[in-house]
Amino acid sequence: MYFVFEMDFISNKRYIANMVRAYAETTDTDVEVVQTEEKIVLIFAKDDPKIEPFLLGLESRLPASVFLKKSRHFFSEIKPSLHAIEQVQLPVNIALCPECQKEMFDVSSRRYYYPFTSCNHCGTQHPFVNSYPFTRENTGMKFLVPCEACLQEQKKNPLRRGYPLISCVECGIPLRMRDKNNERYANDKGSYRKLFEVAAKAIEKGKTVLMKTPNGYRRFYKPSKEVYEAQDIAMMTQANALNKHLMMVTQEFNALLSIERPIVRVATKSEETKALFGTTVLVKYPDDGMSILLAKELANLGLEFVMYAQSDAAALADFLIDFDIPVEPQQDSKLFINQDMQFFVEGERVIYPAYEAVEKNVLCVAKGLAAVPYCGGMLMDTQEHFDAVDVSCVYRLEEDDFSSGHSCEKPFHLYSASMLSVLAEHHLLREKAIGIHFDEALHFLYYNQKEVIDVVPPNPFDAHSMFEHIATLREGSDRLVANYQKAYPEIFARLENLQEDADLFTVTAIMLGLEDESFEGISAKALGFLGKGGIQIDTRVKDNRFDNYAFLASIMSYLIAGVESELLCYSIYESFGDYIAEIIGQLAAKTKAQYITLTGETLANQALYARIQRHLGRQKLLFPKAYPIGASAAVHGAIYLR
Repeated sequence: MYFVFEMDFISNKRYIANMVRAYAETTDTDVEVVQTEEKIVLIFAKDDPKIEPFLLGLESRLPASVFLKKSRHFFSEIKPSLHAIEQVQLPVNIALCPECQKEMFDVSSRRYYYPFTSCNHCGTQHPFVNSYPFTRENTGMKFLVPCEACLQEQKKNPLRRGYPLISCVECGIPLRMRDKNNERYANDKGSYRKLFEVAAKAIEKGKTVLMKTPNGYRRFYKPSKEVYEAQDIAMMTQANALNKHLMMVTQEFNALLSIERPIVRVATKSEETKALFGTTVLVKYPDDGMSILLAKELANLGLEFVMYAQSDAAALADFLIDFDIPVEPQQDSKLFINQDMQFFVEGERVIYPAYEAVEKNVLCVAKGLAAVPYCGGMLMDTQEHFDAVDVSCVYRLEEDDFSSGHSCEKPFHLYSASMLSVLAEHHLLREKAIGIHFDEALHFLYYNQKEVIDVVPPNPFDAHSMFEHIATLREGSDRLVANYQKAYPEIFARLENLQEDADLFTVTAIMLGLEDESFEGISAKALGFLGKGGIQIDTRVKDNRFDNYAFLASIMSYLIAGVESELLCYSIYESFGDYIAEIIGQLAAKTKAQYITLTGETLANQALYARIQRHLGRQKLLFPKAYPIGASAAVHGAIYLR
């Protein structure tokens, strides 16, 4: 008889399961830990007296995770037969586990206030890695020799056994802090803490601090209406501040505090945040050792949140904190949350590196990422992490400026690889499916079990000549253009001089007078609408395809009529949702396909998502699981091209 404890965990990442294994070894508990595609399963002998204390202890040892959901337990007469995912050692890029955080704030620890504290299963590992396999010789840490205490830990501590990046205050990375007149170094417990104290006090006094973190330079500052930029991130310094300043659902709160530490756009709540940011703001909880220690000192000073901008070493600031070990930062990942649905919008952190147990002799390249043969499967990471590989064929994203020189080089479209990525995650590559791909343009797709066909491609859009197109839409359209020019002369002049490659959402944001002239800006503004329903934006079809110019003409008409931008932004997505549902209904009837994939960053919008769910919620909608809905999933989908 067996006692079985299951935790839903929909990811190919291994760090949670490995933390369980390390804890079992620490407590000398006899438990088999198996990770499948959707669960982590713990199997005990039924009468083992250590089961209850082990599970109680595990509760305090395991961090929150965006992938970790419900748990359950049961007894079984026979040992469960499970299909475990492939185990390949890959570097992670997440926050610290509870054990490492405890060390970092324990004055008796060798890692007190040491910002590069980590273990086999947590911390900022990937930015230090230069190539594979993941060994110390292939990382920036190869120049540092572990002290005797760290060497002993590599042998005895289950959390750090054989850990390539092991280090501590005695043998680790020193920090340097400079301003115009002074320079200080941190290389022991006292000086590390003093450095972060000084940095926090500088920010509290209104100074800027440019800090090199393993994930790039961040320029920290105390927010004010004058210096805040819409793309900057609000870093909360303590958990209590989240509910005080932000209007969140439980899922958003849990995601921000998870070990994955994604960026989440949430609604503001306090008068302070509303005055600074408006209705929404991008939020992050401290994620790496550098940011966690700075946040601790900021909280001690009473600062509940600060801002940071992703910067580079040349950015101007009052103070600079850096270190000499080279790092390769990853793009941060944004998470979309709507009740029980969540998916990554875009990014590399947490998502990559990734491994798929698909044996192919090909190279796939897209958006700076590559998939290469590795250990009997395909390893995905940034291109810089791989040397030349000998493969039979190269698949490259057509939209990228990349050429391999290989005799067999096959271009592919972003929409086709994105659709294949979702189908592969759901194991439906043998089924017919239709798809929506909505990035800068809207595509309707059909997968015939062999290839992805763009059955309703987007109409071309030329920003430079858009007013000429709008003027000839219908009788009286020329007067609309003239009236808009008269009402908004400065915006009109700017739009007339746009480059041809400006996308529809950039044009729309400029037309609406938004500070953030992008899709993100429109989405943020739409979240500020508190009404019950929008107005109809023209999404009429030309040659069975969406008409960009009719869409813009409709917005111009509403602007002249004085409609507020929040309502217009919200209505844009509602109208797109209605249009998408109509076309999908027609395609489903024609193809008899049962499944609908959704890809493209534009779909990560609350109003559009809600509208699609309202119309198509009873259909079999397929969203990404572990890979993003945006463009960085293309390298994964390309593995399944034929």
